Amino acid sequence: MDAHHQFDGMPPHKWAKNEEETPVESEVDRISDLPEGVLHHLLSLMPAHDAVRTCVLAQRWRHLWRSAPGIRFTNCEGFSNDDRFNQFVDRVLLLRRHGAPLESCDFDILLDKLPSGDIHWQLSLWILHALLLQVRVLRFWPNNYIFLPERPLFSQHLTTLYLISVTTNDSVLDFGGCPALVYLQMVDCYISSDKISSSSLKHLRMSSCPFDFYSRTRMSLPNLVSLELDHIVGRTPLLESMPSLVTAIVKLGCLSADCCEKGGSDDCGDNECEGCRYYYGSEDDCRQCVILRGLSKATALELSTYPHALVFKMDLKWCPTFSKLKTLVLSNLFVTDDFGVLIWFLQHYPNLEKLTLEISGVHKISAGTEGRYDPVEKLLTSDHLELVVIKCREVDGMVLTVLKILNGSGIPLEKIHINKSSSSGCFNFVCTGFSSK
Repeated sequence: MDAHHQFDGMPPHKWAKNEEETPVESEVDRISDLPEGVLHHLLSLMPAHDAVRTCVLAQRWRHLWRSAPGIRFTNCEGFSNDDRFNQFVDRVLLLRRHGAPLESCDFDILLDKLPSGDIHWQLSLWILHALLLQVRVLRFWPNNYIFLPERPLFSQHLTTLYLISVTTNDSVLDFGGCPALVYLQMVDCYISSDKISSSSLKHLRMSSCPFDFYSRTRMSLPNLVSLELDHIVGRTPLLESMPSLVTAIVKLGCLSADCCEKGGSDDCGDNECEGCRYYYGSEDDCRQCVILRGLSKATALELSTYPHALVFKMDLKWCPTFSKLKTLVLSNLFVTDDFGVLIWFLQHYPNLEKLTLEISGVHKISAGTEGRYDPVEKLLTSDHLELVVIKCREVDGMVLTVLKILNGSGIPLEKIHINKSSSSGCFNFVCTGFSSK
């Protein structure tokens, strides 16, 4: 298929309103007078089939699309049948001007619009071809789960990779062949891999990504600076040492496999309980600290989970100390009658400056719960702690107990701010006292 024939047709001049009138000359073509860098930028913003159509505008435009720094493939519109889109992508990649730097390549593909056959093989070839063109930023957005090629990605030039709705394997998540890769974002991707490894990656964002339910994926990312694991489903990945880590957000989803089926927040020891039975996975895991030790070098940390999740409380047994941490957000980690988790976190952050506690819903405290802890004796909080923010729906028994623990540890009430949200609006106030009733 000749790429030039993709053009639907564009009037070369402006016609008079009356059909009997002769056509008038078109206005001066000022766009073609723009610098080539500007024209290339404009072409990079267009879908590829529209960018190719510009080849008929004027002689200067004839080959501009072949060296545009960005290519955006989308089969949502503009093709008479699905086979023509397949041919079009192959042709555009083949006719790419040799030596022209490719900054970005996007595949925004609707799989149900592709012809029948080995779709996975075809899409894999396109990814590999883009890497051969030395693309720096690669985005792959199919509308349904697709298996990536079962081979490692090799590129000396790839710096940024976006993957959405794909199924990954051990090979493709071994980024040893991509020494320039610094940013990886994965959304709604199924992680079918024992390990994610990269010696160059600095920023990792994963959102709504299901992990395996019976074994843990190990993350070996020694130079990672920022980490975001949002709404993690399945087994929480095991984080190896991250000495360069600065910021981290870890939010476990409601379908986390690290939950005791009997409703406890500790290992129940029942072999019939899959949440506890597969907690440490294989013998190779050696019952390691799953996630907190890998986060221990961060300066800003946000942790969120659902009740009865095991991960954070099981990790407390390993007693990692967060010597660099200055900002901490805890969401629902202590929404039970057991405040031992909160007390542990207060004890192991010697340089903490700001603490935010998020409490969702309204909770009642069982009779006698408060008496189980003596905050004055147990807590040795940071001397640097300047502000504690409690975000809650109502000032209920849970909030009052938290206030007693904080105040009993020597934190003045004037340093504790309560951010209360309810149906009547949001209110912020500094705590100056509370009732023990």
